[in-house]
Amino acid sequence: MVTISRFDFDNPRYLNLLSRRSSIPETVEITVKDVLKNVKEKGDAALHAYMQKFDGVDISEIGLMVSDEEFEAAKKNVSEEFKEAVKNACDNLFRFHKRQLPKGFTEEFENGAVLERKYTPLNSVAVTVPGDMAPLISTLCMNLVPAVVAGVPNIYILTKPKKDGTIDDRLLYVADYLGVRNYYKISGSQGLAAVAYGTETVKKVDAITGPGNNYTQMAKKLLFGEVKIDSIAGPSEIAIIADEKADPTFIAADMMSQAEHGTGFEASTAFVLSEEQAEKIRAEINRLTKENDLVSATEKTFTNYGDIFVVDSIDDAVKAVNAIAPEHVEVLLENNEEVLLKLTNAGAVFVGEYSTEPVGDYFCGTNHILPTCGTARFSSGMSVNEFMRGYSVIKYPEKALKENADYIIELAEAEGMRAHALAVKVRK
Repeated sequence: MVTISRFDFDNPRYLNLLSRRSSIPETVEITVKDVLKNVKEKGDAALHAYMQKFDGVDISEIGLMVSDEEFEAAKKNVSEEFKEAVKNACDNLFRFHKRQLPKGFTEEFENGAVLERKYTPLNSVAVTVPGDMAPLISTLCMNLVPAVVAGVPNIYILTKPKKDGTIDDRLLYVADYLGVRNYYKISGSQGLAAVAYGTETVKKVDAITGPGNNYTQMAKKLLFGEVKIDSIAGPSEIAIIADEKADPTFIAADMMSQAEHGTGFEASTAFVLSEEQAEKIRAEINRLTKENDLVSATEKTFTNYGDIFVVDSIDDAVKAVNAIAPEHVEVLLENNEEVLLKLTNAGAVFVGEYSTEPVGDYFCGTNHILPTCGTARFSSGMSVNEFMRGYSVIKYPEKALKENADYIIELAEAEGMRAHALAVKVRK
């Protein structure tokens, strides 16, 4: 399944990796545009019709929102072990994200001018999280914790209900544990349209975050500007830089952890120093996938974007990874710190052989919502800042204005903005 090749920057497999993108079919965009238009114009009637058409649920029968009784039942139904895992994971998330809270400041000038920078939470946000097939519990935590830390007063969750109208108990437990009980039983592009525009029964929000399929991602893309969005999420990816002392079993398992998402567009890549090391890793992938019944889950990804590159030097590996700008990078080297100074483009970097990527996915406290498909070149992962907005306060007294009036007038008139200049002139 996995391809081994000698690395150079013109290697076709490497170029294939660089050109990898998550493409959404044009037919999806056409469908989503129609959904957004109808929900905007017809509100609940369109929302309910699309939930019946696409998800097979009748909102009038199951109810729009999760009831208090459903939350209470969920708390009884989940195991104590699950509750303990959620508590410890969320404790770590809160600890890390509280350190991200931006601090305002005040700058005072001798002429009496005072400039301030202030930060305030968004008023409302909707978090979409899949839950009918595989409940993405960790992703719900990753979205809710920074929103709670930011102080967002109105948080709503959207999840596709099961055919019987229920939401997975584990998702409900996490939401309740984090103090969020505004839980809609709606999903897809129709659900996002409802929270973006507002309907008779669905509240309009300021921002939408969270993962989803092509229809959800296209809806986020088209709704940007009506609401804030976090990102257009693409398929997962990992790049591992390893020397001869790195355990091939560890590398194989970590490559599999990303390949198992199973769309075929994920990328799972390793850069090693010898053909021998590469063969050991491939052999371990073959063994572990068979022994753990993961062949079908991983083979499509490994065939398309599963590569072990043999590099001449670790420097070449670092340059190659910086060009890929992957979601996750693992550094398994005797001298990790030197590479960390040169590694600039990554969503998150995992250092040392026990810092396996799932540590970040589930537990350590960093956020697993990260830039994908090369966007780590210019964007960052989810943080508290996603749920806050900054603004400036200007206090310019008469002395300050008259002292600087000529400069302001000069700049305004250079742009042909005569009324701007006039607003200053009348105050001179």
